[in-house]
Amino acid sequence: MATTLKALAQKMRGMDYCLLTTVSSHGQLASRPMSNNGEVEYDGTSYFFTWADSRAARDIEKNSHVVLNFKAKKGFLFVAVQGHARVLHDRRVMKDHWHPELERWFKGGLDTEGLVMLVVDARRIQWWGEEDGKIELKPD
Repeated sequence: MATTLKALAQKMRGMDYCLLTTVSSHGQLASRPMSNNGEVEYDGTSYFFTWADSRAARDIEKNSHVVLNFKAKKGFLFVAVQGHARVLHDRRVMKDHWHPELERWFKGGLDTEGLVMLVVDARRIQWWGEEDGKIELKPD
């Protein structure tokens, strides 16, 4: 299986949906499905669009520790990404990750009021599949 981030990124191609788990204001874990909109050039950073007043954004502003859990559509591959997230409001950066199909949820496109982007920087990636593995990207 993958032993490098580049090799793992190849295995992750097409893994669009994941569960984003945050730490709630009450110290509980909270998960919700998110789409990375088919971003396939995975380099250890994930991007998700949401609302500024969403529970995910509010949780991340209080505690940046998150986990992303991906599962391959076909075959047996699970990927867990532990990292730190931040809420980004900069439309110039958002533009680089915008896809027209997002207008399904954000009718005003990048000008949708309350639109933010969650940016997750991986610290550790673990996977289970034909072979199991782990990559340490950045110390916590």
